[in-house]
Amino acid sequence: MNGISLAGLDKASVLAALYNASRPLGMGFLQYDPKPMTIEEAKDILTHQTYFDYLKGRVMKIDLSEDSLRTRLYDRDNGEGAAEAVLGHLRETGKVSGGGVKAMHTQGLKEEIKRTRDFADTPTTFGTLGAFAILQLGGEDVAEELGAALDRAEEV
Repeated sequence: MNGISLAGLDKASVLAALYNASRPLGMGFLQYDPKPMTIEEAKDILTHQTYFDYLKGRVMKIDLSEDSLRTRLYDRDNGEGAAEAVLGHLRETGKVSGGGVKAMHTQGLKEEIKRTRDFADTPTTFGTLGAFAILQLGGEDVAEELGAALDRAEEV
């Protein structure tokens, strides 16, 4: 099996729990919604799609079309072992929010606000390395809009 088994779990509950624990990332703050997802909302979303890159600004990188969940990308962006911890909480309590799920989101949110503020202060640069052109995108071109979104996120 590739990934974590979802046997015995309702996929809407899985989506809601993973969403509630996940963090906004980078430009995702522009779409960030701090409200926890309900199971009913997740059911509605799953009628339209099963793969999620970002959802309301939160980084997900999950595919719920199978009976197991590949967690590498979710964990890369939300913390090592995050998906397994969330699904463990869901299996133990049957709840998609609260407790460790809320704590994971809050901690990730704080970390990403700092990281994204640092990015917003960086200029876009262009240079060369031998025969190669190098363009490094910075955040200063969107700093005002991104800063306002970060300020809203900090109020949560």
